[in-house]
Amino acid sequence: MLPRVRSWIILLAMGPVMAFAQDWKQLDVDELFALARKTAFADKHEEARVMLREVLERAPDYFDVRVFLARTYAWDGARAEARKELQTVLSKDPANLEAYAALTDVEMWDSQYEAALAVTTSGLHHAPNNEELLYKRADILLQLKRYEESSAAIARLLQIDPGHEKAAQLLKQVKTESLRYTAGLSYNLDLFSRDFNPANYLNAQLARNNRWGTSIVRMNYTNRFGSNGLQGEIDLYPRIANGVYAYLNYGYSNSTLFPSHRVGTDIYTKLPASLEASAGFRYLNFGSAFDVTIYTASVGWYFRSYWFSLRPYLTPGGAGNSFSNQFNIRRYSADGQSWIGLAGGLGFSPDERRIQSASGLSINQINQLHAQWGQVSVQKTLPHHFLLLAYFGMTHQELSYDVSNYVWITSTTVTLRKSF
Repeated sequence: MLPRVRSWIILLAMGPVMAFAQDWKQLDVDELFALARKTAFADKHEEARVMLREVLERAPDYFDVRVFLARTYAWDGARAEARKELQTVLSKDPANLEAYAALTDVEMWDSQYEAALAVTTSGLHHAPNNEELLYKRADILLQLKRYEESSAAIARLLQIDPGHEKAAQLLKQVKTESLRYTAGLSYNLDLFSRDFNPANYLNAQLARNNRWGTSIVRMNYTNRFGSNGLQGEIDLYPRIANGVYAYLNYGYSNSTLFPSHRVGTDIYTKLPASLEASAGFRYLNFGSAFDVTIYTASVGWYFRSYWFSLRPYLTPGGAGNSFSNQFNIRRYSADGQSWIGLAGGLGFSPDERRIQSASGLSINQINQLHAQWGQVSVQKTLPHHFLLLAYFGMTHQELSYDVSNYVWITSTTVTLRKSF
């Protein structure tokens, strides 16, 4: 193509864009701010920021514009830039409530709850009855498990506005989470398409909320393959630092239906952009027969009312490494505890061994077995601090004693929990 022809094509293509840029530059600052907001809410954040910076070049102290610019940064995970813009506003206008509200959100989205609490303290110093800051403060105190202070902030807010629906809902959540103990009973039934009688699983557990985190004791019972077995477990979820916590597990059983010893651990950390990641391992010892170590990691993402998670497993073995993956999707309701979910996975992990044979394959061979599974689930809060969970799933599992042949497993689980 001739250079002159190419130049004309580029000019023709760029013409509408250049004309649009010239058009919005002719707008006054208020009109341009309105256009920038509309552009940002259409998920064109960078384009909106160009317009917002243009407004600030003309009117550096147009604080509403700078606050909105900070919010667009925060939406994209650029929290440092957001803080910088908001601190600029507050340095010039220490009583700017919109800036305090936005900065509180930035710190909360970064899981910096103590910093967020300090921001609300400063904002409420200037406006003690500001409903937005009072609500955010109550929510932060709930995240920090300072239940009495959270309840006090909500009570103050409800005095100002008795019809504040979000505050009333938050108060219910505070009352639920401040309950110290949760007892649970769960039953699972597995039905097999061939060879096996139904398998039954039952567990009872008691959880306790502590200042350092949560502890759970659990007793598992199973009846399968003509045998009965018991396993005791303890789970700990200690908080390590702001936004960082651990999962620790130990289980013991003298039954061949469970590992003799089971050890598990994960370290979870919150990341920018509503992400969470973890890494850990599972160690399973089946007496003198064999033991196995499974390495695992996960990444989770909270997007609006949805939670997405992906967790791979790696099991080293003499016959080669075994890989498996599982995913989870949940959609939460407004109360933050009820949800519907979808899960699935590929690969076989001895962490959940449904089918065993006393003269079965070695651990290296078991690692190479195949499985595919899918599951739907629902969790629903009930009156009087009850919680109901139900799962229904299907697994296509390769048989350890008949490699290359499969069995279908239909699983149904019902769990009821009561907090007190």
